[in-house]
Amino acid sequence: MNIRMALIDDHQLVLEGLRNKLATIPEFDIVGAYTTVEEFLICIKYKEIDIIVMDLMLDGIHGFDLVKKIQAIANSKARIILISGFYEEMLHKRALELGIKAFLRKETSYEELISTIINVHQGNMVVPDFLISVEDNPILSEIELKVINLVANEYTNEKIAKELYISRRTVETHVTNICRKLSVNSRIGAVREALRLNLVQ
Repeated sequence: MNIRMALIDDHQLVLEGLRNKLATIPEFDIVGAYTTVEEFLICIKYKEIDIIVMDLMLDGIHGFDLVKKIQAIANSKARIILISGFYEEMLHKRALELGIKAFLRKETSYEELISTIINVHQGNMVVPDFLISVEDNPILSEIELKVINLVANEYTNEKIAKELYISRRTVETHVTNICRKLSVNSRIGAVREALRLNLVQ
């Protein structure tokens, strides 16, 4: 069965471009595309929708307030993907609290959006790496970031000590703390996890 979608953006040209592009995907069924909240909510109430793609900033209403209205509709089981020009950590946290399944930049490519829609429809959440690092692992300190970057460049503890003008024992302590914070048990594991979280330059 196709993925049934409803779209809302208060900019007509943006909305039409989004609808026309997504309509080219055989697995997608665009049930409705709206510029007004009233028409959009009627669609959500009376039609079966799997995925909602919506702008965060809409005319007359903030996206988070509209999310609450959507969730208040008894028969709505739609999963929500938010698109925003604002990409701040606090917005992501609030989005997660509201049960939003993905939060994308307006600069997101169509390929990434299509992939996100499919992932969300399959029951997954699409969360930026930087938010995962904030939620699941304490942020590494400035000195720890320097240490993990040097470890990634294959510096020994002795070379790191000389580079940062600290003792070798202090380097060992930093490496231990990094491994603990990243939930790994080796230098290699720490480097691998730091790369995944974009902590290594």
